[in-house]
Amino acid sequence: IVETFIASKASAIVLAPLDDRSLMRPVVDAKSHGIPTIIIDSDLQGDSHVSFVATDNYKGGVLGAERLGELLGGKGKIIMLRYQEGSASTTNREQGFLDTIKSKYPDFEILSDNQYAGATTETGFRASENLLNRFTHVDGIFTPNESSTFGFLRALQANRLAGKIIFVGFDSSDKLNEALAKGELMGLVLQNPFKMGYLGVRTAVAHLRGEQIEKVIDTGVTIATPENMNDPEIKQLLSPNLSEYLD
Repeated sequence: IVETFIASKASAIVLAPLDDRSLMRPVVDAKSHGIPTIIIDSDLQGDSHVSFVATDNYKGGVLGAERLGELLGGKGKIIMLRYQEGSASTTNREQGFLDTIKSKYPDFEILSDNQYAGATTETGFRASENLLNRFTHVDGIFTPNESSTFGFLRALQANRLAGKIIFVGFDSSDKLNEALAKGELMGLVLQNPFKMGYLGVRTAVAHLRGEQIEKVIDTGVTIATPENMNDPEIKQLLSPNLSEYLD
């Protein structure tokens, strides 16, 4: 698809990579044809793109660790279930979480931080089930994206543990928002995906006009809790009003 854009002589490309390597060569090719690429959401290795518009994913992991540390008083046995190898955004979230746990909450015992949920809710559910079967006492859980969070939530619900283990996830959906309201999730780290798309296009246009643009543009990250989820700013991130864009 990217090669088709190049062949059709697009003026610019806004691209959200699935992983941090596989689209490096097409982006280099686009640059050689004078076509700038703006990367949004998840980073791409190399320096052939002109700007990267995304969440500060490392900071997102930090926020997740701080929420877990606050709720557990910095003590207990915790699990971090990773998402998928090669995903730059979630790798940074995972690293931010682990670095913060080790530096700020050294009394936590990390039971597992090397298992992967995989790309779907179903694979995440199976990985979560395996962890719950392996570790009979868990105090806290962190997951770095929507599918891993929902997969682990389903596993906790199936084992009648939802709400009994402090669980902090990432991203939102109707099911996750419902779990947050019920106290089955105690935190959701939130991005601003609409802002990523908007600034991706705006940055491409600015570059084409010869304006100065930033190499990295941070679109913000925050955390929703059962206590603040009805605040207008948080509510908009949890449940964007799609009619503003679709009607």
